[in-house]
Amino acid sequence: MIGRINGITLVALVVTIVVLLILAGITITYVMGDNSIIKKAQEAKNKTEDAIQKEQNEIGELANLLKEEYNNGTGGGEINPPTPDKLQKGELVKTDKEEYTDENGDKAPIPGGFCVVEDSKDNPEDKNTVKNGLVISDVAGDDLDNSKHGNQFVWIPVPDYNKFHLIEGYASGNLQTRLSQANNPSREAGDTTNAGSPGKPNAANSVAGTAESIAMYKSVKDNKGFFIARFEAGIAGTTTSTITNDTNKQTQDGSVKPVSQRGVGVWNYIAWGGTSAVEASDNLSGNDNANGAVKVARGMYPASDTIHKVTSTLCYGVQWDAALNFIDSNYESGNATGYVKDSTGMGNYTKSIATTGSNTAYQQKHIYDMAGNVYEYTMEAYESDSRVIRGGSYDHIGSGFTASVRYYYTPDDSRTAISFRTALYL
Repeated sequence: MIGRINGITLVALVVTIVVLLILAGITITYVMGDNSIIKKAQEAKNKTEDAIQKEQNEIGELANLLKEEYNNGTGGGEINPPTPDKLQKGELVKTDKEEYTDENGDKAPIPGGFCVVEDSKDNPEDKNTVKNGLVISDVAGDDLDNSKHGNQFVWIPVPDYNKFHLIEGYASGNLQTRLSQANNPSREAGDTTNAGSPGKPNAANSVAGTAESIAMYKSVKDNKGFFIARFEAGIAGTTTSTITNDTNKQTQDGSVKPVSQRGVGVWNYIAWGGTSAVEASDNLSGNDNANGAVKVARGMYPASDTIHKVTSTLCYGVQWDAALNFIDSNYESGNATGYVKDSTGMGNYTKSIATTGSNTAYQQKHIYDMAGNVYEYTMEAYESDSRVIRGGSYDHIGSGFTASVRYYYTPDDSRTAISFRTALYL
């Protein structure tokens, strides 16, 4: 009896152990297998995280949509103002002024109604940059070849306002003495209503400023530069420069505008304005309200022109010198070399008058014919009865009559070899 009980107990124990092992296997499979609790928990966790990320993305898209609707609606200011588009070459400025940044990172202010011209198609290596002389035009899509026949001007940087003053020119390799003479030196209207003082660089050789000269100086100081016509003043529609006296060829009261374009006849046979008597607003010789170069230059972009946001003037002597100092930075120090001191081969000294921009060899920093072809009247005066002319003419030689040379004629004098050049300030 005892033995039977023990046998049954041993079988029961074995069966129990087997059952326990089976249950343990099932449990392990349920907890650790492919469809286990742990696996299911991990999948649930991943799905929850994905749902949270999707929700965050949708919230971000909704926020951007609301921001866009806010900016385009009547909500007032912008949450995050967009970065303005960069001004492109050939694109007319629609505002009063827009800053242009060239491919070198150099900047210049471009006035309304003008564009930075595109690079040359005739010479692809010629780039329109500030360093090379940044050219603008009043016709969209114009280029350095002037293929659209717009009026073109070159930006003259004046980074140091203290260097914006008259500079003595060169003749036959030597400095002239037009500015340093004890009696009747060259001089012009200055940057203030007070007469000039030799102790102030910008006022040296100046007289009391006029409304125009004060505004011009202020613009140069504020904008760190100005624009000068790329070409001598020309006559629209002409293809040759006359060498005979034709005083009736152009009205000189400002109603007919000059052009600054390549390949047109030079506007010569034009007086500065008035007579040698002191009649001008700057108390120097001539009358700047009389018919002549001053009135014509001012008429290029008059105050009534609401499209072009500039003021046009006859080029001042100080602007002429600043342009030459841009071409050769040694000019201001009295140690000029090359073009400024000897313009041989870099201007028209062929004994025959030429059209504007006749030869690419005659340009410096994209400015044509500051040496040779025709003398050019400026706002600068000399002695008590004359106005200064600059740059030599076709009938001289480049070593003696350089781009910087100063000579003079009475304000009522008009000749074959005398023209003028327009300048602009913002």
